[in-house]
Amino acid sequence: MLAVVKEQKTKGVRLKQVPVPKPQKDELLIKVKIVSICGTDVNIYDWTPWAQSHINPPIIVGHEVVGEVVEINGKSKNIKVGDLISSETHIFCGRCYQCKIGNKHICENMQLFGIGRNGGFAQYATVPIKTSWKNDKTIPLEEMSSQEPLGNAVHVIHRVNVKGKTVLVTGLGPTGLCAVAAAKAYGAKKIIALNRGSYRRVLGKKMGADEVYEKLPEKYLNKMDVVLEMSGNEIAIQTAFEAARIKATVIIFGIPKKDISLNFGKYFIDKELTVKGVFGRKIWETWEDVSELLKSKKVDLTKIITHRFKLSEFEKAMEVMKSGECGKILLIP
Repeated sequence: MLAVVKEQKTKGVRLKQVPVPKPQKDELLIKVKIVSICGTDVNIYDWTPWAQSHINPPIIVGHEVVGEVVEINGKSKNIKVGDLISSETHIFCGRCYQCKIGNKHICENMQLFGIGRNGGFAQYATVPIKTSWKNDKTIPLEEMSSQEPLGNAVHVIHRVNVKGKTVLVTGLGPTGLCAVAAAKAYGAKKIIALNRGSYRRVLGKKMGADEVYEKLPEKYLNKMDVVLEMSGNEIAIQTAFEAARIKATVIIFGIPKKDISLNFGKYFIDKELTVKGVFGRKIWETWEDVSELLKSKKVDLTKIITHRFKLSEFEKAMEVMKSGECGKILLIP
């Protein structure tokens, strides 16, 4: 089969033919229908310090996947051959303290699909049964492939009550765009969004932002009830804390590429801000919420899907992804 393989500890990947994998005990074999490119995949491609600390080549990359089950090796209560499943990237152990108290998404012994083990940029992939989500077939296939970023956004929104609030979203990558849509779906009064590139500012409007800017107007400083920082950009993070009103809540999702400095006295003491970090999605509560949003059409993920490429065109797709002139990019094996 054709697969995208990170072969060496250097920049780039290789498209190559590899054997179709065999499902081990308690795994599914899926025929991949669609995979989506994530910002994490760009880090792996560019071999950033983050990738260097998480990836041990050779490995098939890619984690946002939907596929048809063709073989099951083990017991599965609700998944059968022919079902369409999406994979939860965070492969939990089920034994550690966090797993036992309902936080499987931050398992202390976590393995990551497409990062710590072979992933989905291929024609076939193996997925643990325990991290396979059976999709409702009324949801369009393309939306099934992009549930993870929406799940991230829904988890972000569920960390704070946005209903009736003025919300700022900093960064309109795919997850930031999903955060705009989720905030709207859950009743935000007004949504302001920021992004440097104009292409994604247009998408921000399509997803429900009331106003979109390259730089936050001064009139909105110290006025936001809720700030969702989705970019990891240092300037955007500083803006997030400047925009938050006294006693506001700031949710941090974007991961900075380097350490940053913040004025703790100004933001955490003087403003009495509540700051929460978010990692991944709740398993399986967030997936259930995402499914309901898609089935009810309260969120339309097709609005952020801007490009489709064959898996064999991976290099071209990555060029578009890195340009920022795109929303969600799909790969079709």
